[in-house]
Amino acid sequence: MGRLKNSGFAVKKYLFSAFTSFSIIILLLLLLLLFISSSPFHKTFAASTAFELQALSDQGNDWVQTYGNDSTHLKSDYANILETDYLSDGKTLKATFWLAPNLENATTYNQPFKRISYGMLINLASKNINTGYNGADYDYYIEAVNGKWSEYLYQLSSTGAYVLIDSKINYSQPFGGPTIGPGYVKLQLNLSSINYPSEYGILFYTAESYKSNEVRDFTSWVAIPPSTMKILTSPNDIVIRQGEQQLIPAEIFSIFSNNVTSITFNQGNNNVGSDFNSSGLHVSIQRIEPPLFNVEVPLQTPVGIYTVPFTASVLIQTTVTSTKPIFNHTVSGFVDPEFQSSKKYPTIGYITNPLMNLTITVIPPLTINDKFKDFWSIYGQPISIVLGGFAGGFASLVFGRIRSRTT
Repeated sequence: MGRLKNSGFAVKKYLFSAFTSFSIIILLLLLLLLFISSSPFHKTFAASTAFELQALSDQGNDWVQTYGNDSTHLKSDYANILETDYLSDGKTLKATFWLAPNLENATTYNQPFKRISYGMLINLASKNINTGYNGADYDYYIEAVNGKWSEYLYQLSSTGAYVLIDSKINYSQPFGGPTIGPGYVKLQLNLSSINYPSEYGILFYTAESYKSNEVRDFTSWVAIPPSTMKILTSPNDIVIRQGEQQLIPAEIFSIFSNNVTSITFNQGNNNVGSDFNSSGLHVSIQRIEPPLFNVEVPLQTPVGIYTVPFTASVLIQTTVTSTKPIFNHTVSGFVDPEFQSSKKYPTIGYITNPLMNLTITVIPPLTINDKFKDFWSIYGQPISIVLGGFAGGFASLVFGRIRSRTT
């Protein structure tokens, strides 16, 4: 009996020890997970989408007067965007504003009453379209006032309020250096300051003001990552026989919009247009919104799979009003009364996909046997019913006559 008691005590002791060890292991794992989630080193693993260098041309004279009515001292080459290049390693977004190549000195940046800004509006991709202020969640820019440069990042609210996220006041930027020089201005945004978004849109802009007048130059909106548009067709797999023609409804959409504004076919060697022709296959646009493709396949078109490349643009319809005081004295906070009420200026832009593909499979025409099978698959059952009824009626008639003769 004593031996059994000792054995039971040993089992209980072993179970208690095992349970204690298991509890300690679980506690250590929980502490480790808590440390990893709260550790500053954990944040280094976060990153937005990385992409290679992209170029956005802006050759038009599309100035917008955002304040005042006089542009006499404005619209200079220093604020006229010719092209914007941008890229990201997932942690930092870098952009280069290319301006007129004849900008050899910094005298314009030193003029009294003159202010020049270079910035970007950022629209976070979200199912809730009411985020941000009329299309922009963040406003990041650098500006020159009396030859001194400052940097700002504001978060914008749908209520019209804004909060300063980060700033660098009166920092030295020598002309001809890595940031500002003859014909270029470089911006560098740390994406951790906007929480490493996975998908977002950017609109680049410049602002040039003199006293109580201001003009701005805007680019179109661009999507990040650059190629985010998709196409859905009905049917999903487009199969057309030689000698046939078919209308293909489609939906083209991005994370920002599905309002298609243009579709252009790209046939290589800079040959673009509203129609596509290859080996007799002809594709044209019947309607832009919603998209409707017309595909014609002549009898001489070789059998095979055709890839029809095209570029599409969708419209982002937003307007943004300036939410930050312009020409405010940094010490007293005084704001020029003419800037108290701002004008709305458009940030309507286009998200353009670099290249999309419409895949079409061309198969041989129907043979006589195929035509009969297709005909029978459609009309076979009703014909069988009619013929069956006819045969039944005819049989009844025959048997009726036979009976009448025998009686």
